[in-house]
Amino acid sequence: MSNTIAIVPAAGRGVRMGSDRPKQFLELSGKSILAHTLDALAGLPFLGGALLVVPEGFMEEAAGLARCCARPERFPISVVAGGAQRQDSVFNGLSNLPEDCEWVLIHDGVRPFASPKLMEETWREARRAGACIAALPATDTVKRVEDGRVLQTLRREEIWLVQTPQVFRRDILMNAYLEARRGGWTGTDDASFVERCGIPVSVVRGERLNIKVTIPEDLDLAAWFLSRSARCGAKENRGVCP
Repeated sequence: MSNTIAIVPAAGRGVRMGSDRPKQFLELSGKSILAHTLDALAGLPFLGGALLVVPEGFMEEAAGLARCCARPERFPISVVAGGAQRQDSVFNGLSNLPEDCEWVLIHDGVRPFASPKLMEETWREARRAGACIAALPATDTVKRVEDGRVLQTLRREEIWLVQTPQVFRRDILMNAYLEARRGGWTGTDDASFVERCGIPVSVVRGERLNIKVTIPEDLDLAAWFLSRSARCGAKENRGVCP
């Protein structure tokens, strides 16, 4: 089995989606957003399995989903309960990794369209550098705003929009999380804790289609993308899409 394990944070309540169900369990073209993400991860040859982190009230549903998406001999999926914040959920995942795991790939449960190429590029660069994230350079002008007023225009050339996957050597990430817990640090991505420990983090260029499904408009865009992909896949001549 590969010594790289994926942790899939999917314990959020999805308040911005405006649904009575967490967004990761909403249906997208016949199956849940989370199932699309797990299917994509299960097809990666360098991964040896996944830890799926979900809200406590959805453990049973997630276990059924894991059974459907797992490849028992090559890609087992375990389910663990999430915490109050994303960082608590990831720490729960880290605490349940198998002993022989040496590398950890973190990927949001609601990013179903990251390509195998992006996943592998991030993993390979992490294997070289110890830590790597996927991110996109900003293309819009970026301003710092407070109370509805512009305070500063930032240098766009220095701004990157962070995505997942993020891949780390296990000991680097675990030590960073332990430091975060001791110091009371908060952060919205895993690399921020590694950075605060003074460890360099490499960057590979992300993908525009690697969207995080957060609001209803994202769900509409994801459904359109899947329907278009299905039409493309049905073409048997030159693969030309309408």
